[in-house]
Amino acid sequence: MNYIFDLDNTLIYSDAANNLAYKEAVRNVVNSDLQIDGGRITRSDIAARFPNMSAALLSKIIAAKERLYPQFFDRTLLNPALLNILKHLDANQKRTILLTYGGQNRVAQLLEYYCIGKYFSEKYFKEDFGKISKYKFATDVLALNSQKIVLFENETDGQREAVRDGFAAHNIIKIV
Repeated sequence: MNYIFDLDNTLIYSDAANNLAYKEAVRNVVNSDLQIDGGRITRSDIAARFPNMSAALLSKIIAAKERLYPQFFDRTLLNPALLNILKHLDANQKRTILLTYGGQNRVAQLLEYYCIGKYFSEKYFKEDFGKISKYKFATDVLALNSQKIVLFENETDGQREAVRDGFAAHNIIKIV
């Protein structure tokens, strides 16, 4: 078996840090207050909340958010149960793969912050996937047998995407 872990809100609960970084970025770039209504703020949310914003300005907000994010690491929380599973798998020399839509720079910083990068056999980030889903990347590029993967994922959409891409539904562990 291969063991694939998602990062954001699976291994590390990161919504609060993400949202605060976006809030500060919006304040810094466009001098506006961003209301946080719950849930995870995304690039699409920023574009929807500021429909007349240029693509260049949106890019500036996203870049500012990435720069500001580390100052909110203390607002993240490591999932202790999943960390124990990860450590156990690593100690038993199982193939553990981090597969995340998070950017390499931010993810590497978070892994370092929690000193957990060493528990992964391999790490892949949004920059690695091109235009395919991370799950297609696992099966097509990494050549993993989709029926021999245990996936740890928090998002229902991510679970559906994995099943659509051939993962066995009974091998997907929903993290809450």
